[in-house]
Amino acid sequence: MGERIVVSELKAWYGSNLTLKGIDLEIEANQVTAIIGPSGCGKSTFVRCLNRLHETLPLARVDGSVRLGDDDIYTMDPVDVRRVVGMVFQKPNPFPTLSIYDNVALGLRLGGLRNKYELQRRVEESLQKAALWDEVKDRLSSPAVSMSGGQQQRLCIARALAVEPEVLLMDEPASALDPISTLRVEELVEQLKGSYTVVIVTHNMQQAARVADKTAFFLNGELIELADTTKIFTKPDDQRTEDYITGRFG
Repeated sequence: MGERIVVSELKAWYGSNLTLKGIDLEIEANQVTAIIGPSGCGKSTFVRCLNRLHETLPLARVDGSVRLGDDDIYTMDPVDVRRVVGMVFQKPNPFPTLSIYDNVALGLRLGGLRNKYELQRRVEESLQKAALWDEVKDRLSSPAVSMSGGQQQRLCIARALAVEPEVLLMDEPASALDPISTLRVEELVEQLKGSYTVVIVTHNMQQAARVADKTAFFLNGELIELADTTKIFTKPDDQRTEDYITGRFG
């Protein structure tokens, strides 16, 4: 099952540039939380802080607390954090030299799983969760890059799910996809929240309205508002939220 995330006074820098200015935010377990806001507002930086990817960049640093259940992820080994907090990026990024099967199995093998039958079971289960099994079960040894863009993105979701995370972060997961593939990914997000806590960054407000239980609006590195998605899109508390949603800026 998913875990609740509690973010307190989270600040992030690129060099001397303060990108996140003290974010306080609670993300409920087994819900989809969408992060919206104009380009450069800190959305991607925020989700990269949730699995300690931000600090891997040159001159980047983070201050504050991110609690996952009872643990502060900034006191944990980053490798352990990324095992429980999976990430799917904007562009599908399967390992090009690996087969479909080996892409999904890689994280399991790196984690020490060697039993052939258990590997097969976990790979199949992950591909089923990513709504991809029926499309690829007869060509698991084919190169991952032989798949369509939408299939590659679902493969990356399967790869993230294989190591059994509690949280799945998705940074613009459908922005590079065609409308039909986008719909498949959105349907998948809806199914996944039964087992995972899902955070999705999106520039597509219709997508946020379709898939998210809660929506957070970011502006200039600050959290302006977090509420039920219906409220954010129909009766937000902050005029800046309304101005963004109605297209007055952004």
